[in-house]
Amino acid sequence: MSGPSWKFDDDKKHVTVEFPTSPPVALRLDAAAVEEMLRNLGEFRAQMEPAVPAQFAMGQKVGAVPDPVWVTEPDLLQGHSLLHLRDPRYGWVHYLLPPHEAAKLATFLNKQAEQAPQQPDISKRN
Repeated sequence: MSGPSWKFDDDKKHVTVEFPTSPPVALRLDAAAVEEMLRNLGEFRAQMEPAVPAQFAMGQKVGAVPDPVWVTEPDLLQGHSLLHLRDPRYGWVHYLLPPHEAAKLATFLNKQAEQAPQQPDISKRN
């Protein structure tokens, strides 16, 4: 059995997902229903095995969001930093960083901002 098929409606306000069951089942979802589904799937994924790797393997090709909107504010209960990032695919995602991790992130970002962009080595040809 193959997975569900997804179709973006012409109105750009709905997506239809059809499940290859017998009989076939189709759901027509608006943006709010898609967001709810993403939240629920995210919660289920967080509990699934295998777990998401604890470490990120650097150097991977990723589908990064360019220049995302973000905002940060202090968490008034614990003194942590709340980092809010806008992802056009998943909405606003929120991270609670303890002070030592916020400082570490600031240090890394400052170092990267001060470095000149690396140029690819075109002298090596295959």
